[in-house]
Amino acid sequence: MIPFTLRQLQYFVSAAEHGGTAQAAIAMNVSQPSVSMAIKQLEEALGESLFVRQHAQGLVLTPAGRAKLAEARSLLSQSKAWIASPTGMNGRDAWIDVGCFVTLGPSHLPAIIRCFRQHNPGVQVRLREANVEQLHHLIDNGSIEVALTYDLGLGRSGNMEVVGYLKPHALVGSDHPLATRRSVSLKEIAENPLILIGLPHSREYFLSLFRSAGITPNIAMETQSLEMVRGMVANGHGVSVLVTKPSPQVSYDGRPLVSLEISETVPPQKVVVITPRHFP
Repeated sequence: MIPFTLRQLQYFVSAAEHGGTAQAAIAMNVSQPSVSMAIKQLEEALGESLFVRQHAQGLVLTPAGRAKLAEARSLLSQSKAWIASPTGMNGRDAWIDVGCFVTLGPSHLPAIIRCFRQHNPGVQVRLREANVEQLHHLIDNGSIEVALTYDLGLGRSGNMEVVGYLKPHALVGSDHPLATRRSVSLKEIAENPLILIGLPHSREYFLSLFRSAGITPNIAMETQSLEMVRGMVANGHGVSVLVTKPSPQVSYDGRPLVSLEISETVPPQKVVVITPRHFP
């Protein structure tokens, strides 16, 4: 496996041309830590230093760095020609690295990949599942080329396109007193033990729904697994608020679940596709 990415080469070339990671980050429209990390990873992969760090002068290329700079420019130029060629996405060894948010992917990504493969039969898909913050980092450092996730307000680490909206809903077990209702208020939800999805940023999003209504939920349990939330709710350990709604509404152990609308007006969650800002 090639131990570096084209994105790392881009950041290396930009830092060399601009004399520092801060200037390179501005030119590439990414964060400075992303550039610094990419260069560090590239140096580790090559086993040698590419720059001498000088506080007064910024980054100065080492002899090895000067040699690798020319090679990096050549590789980036070749990659541009490869992408521009009509057979660029049809070769047997072509692949695409795809990321998805752990709770969103299973409901949507398999069908998306099936459609993609119908149009690109020679391209292999490599999948990375992660939380939202990790996906932004993977986009930044070039580890993935596209990500399907929620927009949880982490800024724009790449090009972001809204592809759908999902409305939050309450989830209760089929034998819960609220199960016969069509809708339920946040206040009524807060009167029950809450099984909270504890993924970074997702947790804050769901708690913000209660805060905006001036309500403090009764958190009984937190888990980073969507199916664990559903299983706990189905077995009567509490209720939950979720955005993702798998079908059918049955927990892993076969117990039925009931989704209820939230009676208050709550903002829908944006489903977005993120791609890197700069391709070589």
